[in-house]
Amino acid sequence: MRFMTLPTRLRMGNEACRNAAISLLLCAGLAGCAGSASTPVLNGAPPGGFDTATVPIGPVTAEAAPGVQMQSYDLERVRQLVQDDLAAAYADRVVAAGAHAPGEVKVDMNFTAYDPGNAFARFMLAGLGQIHIAATVRLIDVTSGNVVASYSVAKTFAWGGVYGGSTTIEDVEDGFAESVVAVFKKQ
Repeated sequence: MRFMTLPTRLRMGNEACRNAAISLLLCAGLAGCAGSASTPVLNGAPPGGFDTATVPIGPVTAEAAPGVQMQSYDLERVRQLVQDDLAAAYADRVVAAGAHAPGEVKVDMNFTAYDPGNAFARFMLAGLGQIHIAATVRLIDVTSGNVVASYSVAKTFAWGGVYGGSTTIEDVEDGFAESVVAVFKKQ
């Protein structure tokens, strides 16, 4: 056993505290990745005069495409999350349930992928066990029933280590919802 003087022990304690603080800051900085928004991709061109930045926003619906394993409570959770995020971001444009506004669109999400991945694989190595959520988001004119715009929205999470192993699909849903909300931002 090695004998250390008090200043040496204090210096080692300070280094440990500094390293712990750096680790916590790094984890806090990475925490935004699972919930960060990705850019929605427009499928085709919307009709002339249609502007997602000004259109009244109606109800949000969600369904899973054939072959996509998604429980009804998962669909409802994501639908409600998108509805809440839209109401928070565009309170002046979201149309109240039961009311209608000229030019109002319904937000219809058709999930093409919903994969929670594997937490252990993510913990072992970044890139393995990825979480993936993808949907076609159609904006449907509530009066005519016509699709006025369609977007591909996807969110993938592939970090490794403790952060990757402790991240759940619910954490990634936050970023997916923000990505759907981004459809209505001024381009």
